[in-house]
Amino acid sequence: MDFHNRARALILENVSPDLLHHVLFRFIHISSVVALVGGIVYARQVLVPVLNSLPEDVRLETASRAQKKYRSTLYTLVVLIVGSGLYNLLSGPKHTHAYQIWFGIKMLLVAHIISAAILWVTSPYGDVTVAGKSKRRLISIAASALIVVFISAYLRSLTQQGL
Repeated sequence: MDFHNRARALILENVSPDLLHHVLFRFIHISSVVALVGGIVYARQVLVPVLNSLPEDVRLETASRAQKKYRSTLYTLVVLIVGSGLYNLLSGPKHTHAYQIWFGIKMLLVAHIISAAILWVTSPYGDVTVAGKSKRRLISIAASALIVVFISAYLRSLTQQGL
């Protein structure tokens, strides 16, 4: 048996199917959240300022086309996040009252993020300035996402402590 086969056997001998599912769904969940938040931050910090520098008629058309292109990506990411999150919730351990309270707050923020993101990709102009007025939907989503990440880190620390 060569080195690679021995290393593979050593690594995989302690991996149960349950552990593999847990790691896979956790990876799907975290990577989907990173892609969603990264897309939102990119749209807010790069796309909106560039679009706002265009003449208004070009801005409206370009913003609409950009949103339509991102729409299917957003829906796919939302399905992956919700599906993997439900799996993680249902397959996880029982938690304390404090954990459940913070988890509920996190879920309210997640509902805000998902609904605002869907409204953003389905609205006629997104966050670009139209007739001198601009929207702040992307900033709201990004701020809520950062709070959710912070709460998630706190919840993970509670889980690691066995609380």
